[in-house]
Formats: sequence, C-alpha cells, structure tokens
Amino acid sequence: MKKGCSKLQRLGAYIIDYLFILLLITLLGQIRFLNPTFDKYYETYDEYMELIENVNESNVLEIIESEEYSIANYNLSKYGVSMSIISILVYIGYFAGFQKWNKGQTLGKKLFNIEVSNVNEGNIKWWQLILREFIIYNLWAEILYVIFILLLSANSYFVISNTILFVTFIISFVNILFVLFRKDGRGLHDLLAKTIVVERVR
Repeated sequence: MKKGCSKLQRLGAYIIDYLFILLLITLLGQIRFLNPTFDKYYETYDEYMELIENVNESNVLEIIESEEYSIANYNLSKYGVSMSIISILVYIGYFAGFQKWNKGQTLGKKLFNIEVSNVNEGNIKWWQLILREFIIYNLWAEILYVIFILLLSANSYFVISNTILFVTFIISFVNILFVLFRKDGRGLHDLLAKTIVVERVR
C-alpha cells in the first residue's frame, strides 16, 4: 500500500483550499441571477440577529423554544437554499472535477506537493473523488438540508436539521481522529473511497 504524507502538508493544503472555496462561493453568491433570495436572506438575518441580541442567562431557553426563533431559523435556511446549491456545485466541481482533471491535486495540494491517489494501483476514479468529498465536507448533509427545507414545516425541519447536525459532528470528529492517529493518515472518507493522500513524486 502507498505511504501517506505528513499531517502538516494536509492541514496546509486544506486551509488553502478552504479559503479559495469560501472566496469563490462568496463571489458567486453575490450574483443575483444565481442567488435570487439574496436580499430576503439578509433581511431575515438581521431579524434573527435582533432576536439573538436579546438573549441572556434568564431567557435563553424561552427564546430558543419560541415560535419566533423557530420561524426565523427556518426562513434563514429557506432563503439560503440558493447558496446551499451553489456550495454543493462548487465543492463537487472543485474537489471532484478540478482535482480529477489536475491528476489528484487541488491548488492547496499542488502548493504542498501532495495528491489524492487510488490506494491500489491505477488512476483515481470519479466515484472515489465524489464519495470522499461527500463525506469530508458533509455534502450529503447539505443536500438533505435542501430537500427537507422544501418539504417540511418549521418545527419538523428544526428537529430534523438538529439531528443531521449531530450526525455530521460525529462523522467529522471520527474523521479527524482517523487522520490524526492512523499511521497512513487515511480518514473515514479515504477508507470508504479507497483513496490515500500521498506526496507527489517529482
């Protein structure tokens, strides 16, 4: 089996890629054609922040359990659907499409001279890149959020979204432990996708 790269290389590449993706999603989110609910989202965000500003030790539970809070939270998610779809497409395009085209490297991985590789011999496949990104960046959860916000009422969505959030936290926590403490540095996403991040041989 191939040998993994250092943890610092992976962390550096992750930070570079995350900042690049964040910038790209933010820029695309400013285009009204792609994000038609932009204004409504920020109006709702202001209302939500006003509600949060009034929270103190004596009323925190009362506000969180209030219908006003539930509706504000629901509307934020509803008006954020366009941004969620943009995020999903950008993540898949960059971490699957660009990375496949660039022979297992993103911009961050290129800077740190590492690449995603098939754990066995042969070129990395589309399904491997897509699967690993669905797990590492919780894209499966983002897709479920979009589906459920379109189908459920505010109260039902609040319960389901909190459950999804808890599951994503567990998966992310386990993933980090795997990357940190496995000798080969393979996370849960690498094990399921049969990939490994290695140093590129120049």
